[in-house]
Amino acid sequence: MLLDGKEFSVPMATTEGRLVASTNQGCMAIYVSGGATSVLLKDGMTRAPMVRFGTAKRAVELKLFLEEPLNFDTLASVFNKSSRFGRLQRIQSAIARKNLYIMFTCSTGDAMGINMVSKGVQNVLDYLQLDFPDMDVLGISGNYRSDKKPTDVNWIEGRAQHLILLTDFYSF
Repeated sequence: MLLDGKEFSVPMATTEGRLVASTNQGCMAIYVSGGATSVLLKDGMTRAPMVRFGTAKRAVELKLFLEEPLNFDTLASVFNKSSRFGRLQRIQSAIARKNLYIMFTCSTGDAMGINMVSKGVQNVLDYLQLDFPDMDVLGISGNYRSDKKPTDVNWIEGRAQHLILLTDFYSF
């Protein structure tokens, strides 16, 4: 594969022969067309737990707490204790009735980092439980973001490393 003027091998460990063949064809087409150029738009792994309260008012109180800039440094410190590499970048939230969907975006170094992100998120949820003991965590992944199926939010905002690869297939 020719990417950004450098040749790369793309090792694959699979028993799916057609996947290897089609990947090889794609890499060859890119190579003979002069290669691809890459642009990194974003780099941030996400995890979005869903929590529920007895009232919508309590869900709003947590949303406002999370959006208060003065609270971010404390929450980042709690999150960052879980890893040498994982660093909390931002927290966003969306409310639906008594449910609050909290999206954590984190840098993970060179790792995919979903496990380190999950551990950091769990640390923050445990910390929040001290001030919000009536918070029920319904899931560490509450379908606001998804790592197992495509979602529009993932496509629009990106997940992990969001890259654009450009190539000109008409040149060969």
